[in-house]
Amino acid sequence: MRDNSGHEPWDPASRHPRVLIECPASASPSIVAQVVERHGFAVRTCVGPQDRGGCDLIDKGVCSLVSGADVVVNMLHSEDPSAQSVLGAVMGERRPPATVVELTPARIAATGLGAGEHIGPPQPTVITTPVNAAGLIQGINDAIERQERTVPWWGDGYP
Repeated sequence: MRDNSGHEPWDPASRHPRVLIECPASASPSIVAQVVERHGFAVRTCVGPQDRGGCDLIDKGVCSLVSGADVVVNMLHSEDPSAQSVLGAVMGERRPPATVVELTPARIAATGLGAGEHIGPPQPTVITTPVNAAGLIQGINDAIERQERTVPWWGDGYP
């Protein structure tokens, strides 16, 4: 289920939610992917533009892994400008997948992300560094729930 050798396409027959883990090679993406797979998700990994020598989404405007994912988890280093570019490109998709981003507490304060619900373009679900398995899975599930939620209407019970 995991993409170890390149960007293998998603299995169209899979009924599991598809999660793309963007994680630098130094952070052991295969271990992170195993944790996510154990919770019933189909997983692909991408080590990001620094380790791959480029990003199809940024360089070509399209990435089959991003466009086929139900959730993209950005665990690239939040202080790295290329990581910010990748996140911006994912969020800028015409129909962006549910997105989870790992940020340090200082980065959260600087960006204002994770400040709660708002009206406007979709925002990523934020998980805080250091991430543990439970926090990662909770972030993925929260992102899926936010993506599936309809636009709030008066009286529908949404805060």
